[in-house]
Formats: sequence, structure tokens, C-alpha cells
Amino acid sequence: MKKLRVLALVLLLVMSIVAVGLPAQSFAEAKTPVIAFVPKVIGQAWWDYTRDAGALAWAKETGIDVMYKGPTEVDAAAQVQIMTDIVAQGVDILCFSPNDPAACENICKEAREKGIIVIATEASGMTNVDFDLEAFDEKGFGGFMMDILGEQMGGEGEYVQTVGSMTMESHMNWADAALARQKEKFPNLVLVPDERVADGSDAEGSYELAKELIKKYPNLKGFQCNGSFGAPGVCRAIKELGLADKILVVGTTIPSEVRDYLHEGILKAGALWDPALSAKAMLNLGVMLYNGETIDNGSDLGVEGYRDIVVKGTLIEGQGMIAITKDNVDDFTF
Repeated sequence: MKKLRVLALVLLLVMSIVAVGLPAQSFAEAKTPVIAFVPKVIGQAWWDYTRDAGALAWAKETGIDVMYKGPTEVDAAAQVQIMTDIVAQGVDILCFSPNDPAACENICKEAREKGIIVIATEASGMTNVDFDLEAFDEKGFGGFMMDILGEQMGGEGEYVQTVGSMTMESHMNWADAALARQKEKFPNLVLVPDERVADGSDAEGSYELAKELIKKYPNLKGFQCNGSFGAPGVCRAIKELGLADKILVVGTTIPSEVRDYLHEGILKAGALWDPALSAKAMLNLGVMLYNGETIDNGSDLGVEGYRDIVVKGTLIEGQGMIAITKDNVDDFTF
């Protein structure tokens, strides 16, 4: 009789677990992954928003802690050292956005050899990752920015391309795509100097660089900025120099940092994705892999813009591109 009562209690517990939608397993069997998220940098608006509205918000929603740690400056070596320390601690899932993808390959290889799931973003060419998650097709993103700039410039004139650094793979890919679209669709546009320039992923650096370029190229008519710190700095320089009606800007940026420039007409349009949603999608992806789920075309990562993903080997593309204009910039909260 005693055994029957114990069996009945066990069955009742299992039924209760199933009723609330939880897996029918004992708490002893349940595992919570140890997760780390390493951004390009901390203390800058884009990545602090990614932390607060992305990684930490996800942790609160799921009850799974996330260690969010990155360099205080855009420094590839410092970022690799942080990742090395994290791998040595023995996490289960490592999410990151590299300052220099090539510099991260060895530590990612070591992590995967230890059984750590490695999820990257803005690193579509990396090999030692389980997946690289991108919010959109990179060629389409760069082409979109060039379409806006080329049309606003009337299809002719000199323009500049900026990137955070020459090692930031996504920035370079977007710039490549924009340049290819320019050559195809706007042959009378001229890139000056002959190659894109780096602003150091710093708004102040972008501001100083813009002033130098405007002085060097008096016929300059446009900037296509591929890093999130480029457009705010360039717009500031243009405004101070009184050139708002002569030089146009299109770039990747945070709405809150360019709201006034859009309304003033200095920035013609911005293009971006919501990095908080991207962070949540990366974390969901990591947990899905941790739980043994298969990721295929059409898989749903549980986040808007990533509910019908495209899988190309280790590259995942979502549909998260956002265009910012003076008409919708006030709708954004970041």
C-alpha cells in the first residue's frame, strides 16, 4: 500500500509538470547552461543597449544568468583575452561580436574543442563557430544604403565610405556591397579616397575624420557610414561647418543619437537592426543547440525578425533590417 501511495504521488507530480508546459523530468536532471556574452566594447551606446535591453533582459525573462563582459575600448587583443579567460572558466555557451574575426579564430577553436557552443554575430566569414547570426543579408544591407545615398546625390559626385576598423568584417562586407551597387547603379559617383577609411568606432574620431576629409575634398557630396559611431560624428561636423545643404549622410546608427540630425535634414536616412533582438536570438539559438535541437531553414528563434531564418552552412540570416527616417525615428526607444 505504501508503495502504491508513493507511485501515485510520483504520477501526480509528473502530471502537474506536464500541465504547466514544463518538461516531464526531475529537477535533478534539469540543466541550466552557463552563458557568456562578449560585445565589441562596453561603455558605448550600441553595446550598452545590447546588454540592457538584450542580454540582461533575456536573462530576466528566462531565469538563466548571462555574463556580459567586454573590453572598455575597441581592442581586438583585449577582447581575445577576455574570451580566453571565459573559456578557461568553462562556460557552456559563448556569444560574441568580434572586433577582429581572424584574431578570434584560435580561441573559438579551443572553445569548441572543449564542447562550448560558440555563436557569433557580425562575423560571417568565421570558421570556428557553431553559427554566425546576422540580422539580414549583408549584400542587401549595403546595397540599401547606397540606393538611398546615390538617389539623394542625384547619381553623381564624390563620396566617402567609413568603417569602424578594417578588421570589422561586417562593416567591410556592407561597404563592399554598397560599392558594388554604386558601380552598377550609379557609375558617376566617385569614391574618395580610393578606399574606405576607418573612424576607430568612436563618434569623436568620426567627427575629426569628417572635418579632415571635408577640407581635403572640397567637392565632397556624401558619406556612407558603416559603423554605428560614424554617422553621429559626421553629422556633427557637417552641422558645425554649415554644410547641411551640401553634404549628405547615410549610415548605420542608433536612432536616439541621430534623431535631431534626421529632423534637421543632415542625415537623410539610417539603416540598422535592433541589436537587443539580435542578442536575444543568439542566446535562444545557443540554448536550442545546448538542448540538442536541430537548426534548419525556417527555424524559429523566438524573436521578431528571426522567426523564419535562412541557414547557409554556419551562417544564419534573419529579416531584421530597419530603415530609419525623419518620419519614423521618434517611434524608436533606443
